[in-house]
Amino acid sequence: MLLVCSKEISHDRLVEAVELSHELLGAETVVLMTAPFSNNVKTPEDMNEVNRINADIRDIAQGWHLRNSTGVKHVLVQEYGTYHNHIIWSNAKHIGYNVSTPLTMTNEMFDLEGPTFLYDRLQTGKNWDPSIAQVCSERDWSRNEIAKCKRSYLYKDGMHICPETLATRHGVAVACLLGCVFNRKSAVDNQQQQQDEINLRACERECNEQFMSVMPVDESWIDSKTELASFATED
Repeated sequence: MLLVCSKEISHDRLVEAVELSHELLGAETVVLMTAPFSNNVKTPEDMNEVNRINADIRDIAQGWHLRNSTGVKHVLVQEYGTYHNHIIWSNAKHIGYNVSTPLTMTNEMFDLEGPTFLYDRLQTGKNWDPSIAQVCSERDWSRNEIAKCKRSYLYKDGMHICPETLATRHGVAVACLLGCVFNRKSAVDNQQQQQDEINLRACERECNEQFMSVMPVDESWIDSKTELASFATED
């Protein structure tokens, strides 16, 4: 579990994991997922550790092209942690917490607002009680002891998403990110490589903003048999 081993997730180990993906599997493009809030995150200090790991993941991805790696050529970030934040904040607002609208928030705003409600938990007597905002669909308690609630269709246990509800965006985001790499021409010189890196990060950002969020999806994309793809911007 992330909380148990978070202090062992170092920069060197993350880089090693990327390099091993090529050594063992031949991967040339790697997508790293940021870590989300879960019932393993019991305190703001725990969340700070998660944020440290996520910041390191972003730094590794953004600086990978400077390594001149002969194995993995591209490292992208899927903002899975931000996706969880968007879902949790939207549900928190729905059940009556005084929180901001996630689409208007930055990562720093999530960090500041989170401690005001994320650590309100169901009191089940277990070690890993889930956050009320994560698993409950209402806050209308029938008794003083907060042990049960009417569950949402978002999370099963404060860690694992309900795939029927939330997994689609995860899969589409991966496809979009891979499209940022593979739906473009290869660079032929250093100047073009520099521009390609700028375009790649812009494409990565657009994929995450659209799919690793609660931003509505254009209805014309759904059940329309329209072929869709992401492309890094070209001059």
